Amino acid sequence: MGFVPQFEGHICSLGYDIVDWLEAYACHGPGDVQGEPLDFALDQEVADHIIECYRLDPITGRRLHDEVVFSRPKGRAKSEVAGFVVVAEAFAPVRFDGWNADGLPIGKPVTSPLIKCLATEESQAGNTFENVAYIVSDWGADMHPEIYGGSSGVRQYQSATAIYLPHGGEIRACTSGAASKDGGKETHVVADETHLYVLPALKAMYATVARNLGKRKIAQPWLHQTSTAYRPGEMSVFEDTLTKWRKGELRETIYVNHREAKGKIDLDDRERTMRQLEYVYGDSAAWQDLERKYAERTDTRIYEDEEQFIRYALNRPQSGKDAWIAKDIVERQATPSVVEPGEDIALGFDGSLNDDATALIGCRMSDGFLFPIRIWASPEGAAATWWEVPRLEVLAEIRATCERYNVSRLYADPHEWRSDIETLAEKIGEETVIPWATTNYTAMHNALDRLRTDLMQGGDPVDGKVMGRAFHSGDRLMVEHFNNAYVARRGRLRLVRKEHDRSPRKIDSLVAATLAYEARADAIAAGWGQQRSRLTRVTGRATAH
Repeated sequence: MGFVPQFEGHICSLGYDIVDWLEAYACHGPGDVQGEPLDFALDQEVADHIIECYRLDPITGRRLHDEVVFSRPKGRAKSEVAGFVVVAEAFAPVRFDGWNADGLPIGKPVTSPLIKCLATEESQAGNTFENVAYIVSDWGADMHPEIYGGSSGVRQYQSATAIYLPHGGEIRACTSGAASKDGGKETHVVADETHLYVLPALKAMYATVARNLGKRKIAQPWLHQTSTAYRPGEMSVFEDTLTKWRKGELRETIYVNHREAKGKIDLDDRERTMRQLEYVYGDSAAWQDLERKYAERTDTRIYEDEEQFIRYALNRPQSGKDAWIAKDIVERQATPSVVEPGEDIALGFDGSLNDDATALIGCRMSDGFLFPIRIWASPEGAAATWWEVPRLEVLAEIRATCERYNVSRLYADPHEWRSDIETLAEKIGEETVIPWATTNYTAMHNALDRLRTDLMQGGDPVDGKVMGRAFHSGDRLMVEHFNNAYVARRGRLRLVRKEHDRSPRKIDSLVAATLAYEARADAIAAGWGQQRSRLTRVTGRATAH
């Protein structure tokens, strides 16, 4: 028969019935409103999330999402929401069982559900499981014995670690030690606050139970991941997830519901920050004390620094004070523009053999607009083990670029490419192809400072707001490399680095962009635009004559 929508915006989902079921048979967990009934009319945002969790194929009725991510700021009751879903997975009709006469999906309970709430410490069961244990035992046994009667395993909901279901199956709080030994066949898994999944044992726990979800195809198992913004560089499970989502690398069966503060963050701008808080807290802003949250931003007993407030309260991943440039500035300076063949440009090249990316970045001479010619990056996963930069392809691209555009000069870091750069200089011209060593720290400091300053300021204001004079294309990978860069200090010099030596996050596009921007500046200083004379290199720079 298939799905027949009943109203505008109606999606094929069992979630509508599950929301109604939760309002009838569940309650709020431990806290100020403990035991009070659920009313999703007051929190449509959560209702919509649950509806999306149970979205179905309108023809086959099979679940569309095998993983769902719910990312919100601290205090948004993410663990409680995950607990509601666990209760439904254990007791409610949550799997497709055909269509009714109106073309709406009908649900049935999971047969012998095995549900795991992942815990981050051996000594505690996790907030999600605590919510579930309270609803099933302390509240449910008295209020709805027809649903929860016969459930066992809970003496005190605060310390329980397992609930045995009356119709077969169980709900467990699962620690890393237990997960490593368990070959279970889970039907649902909650991974709560995955920005904390940093240690190898926690990441291994996540991977183990995620793999187990493929064992029960008929049960259509799925994973519910909740989190607040991660701290970049810790390589948490949530950092991996959100990074892949932003890059469009997650499989289509993963749904990410992430909300973070938009636009520039200026905590001194009270009005702006209050609007951002209202946005990230959504419907819950009605009962959150946002004024207090804003006032607490400078209280170091609560937040270590502004970075932590931005991550916890505004749900924005924040690099910290050692970031080379603020993410907001990089985003602000992106603008659409097309660099036509034949235009005057400068080029910057930063090459590698296998460990890092290789980038060729262009810079339009007329205005300093930065754009990638091409970025070669290793693939994800095991395929990266034997990957090498396609050297011949890179060299061919450089030659083709010099034919396609009028290249004033190319600054190329010679490390690992010295012979190739010398060959290019012989064929294209030594006045055009110029080795430029990024290990010359004073010169690199000056070049980085020029680009960073011009990204931050010097442009014409827009709506009274400060703008930089340097713009870029907004290319996803190039922007990612800019945002991955941290400050490396050598005395008074300010250089760039990755967040740690073994980080897989690349910064090569930033290095190449810096060289391109510096090549443009040197060409202008040498007379480009005033005379179209031949430029030659003098003591590492170039002059016109």
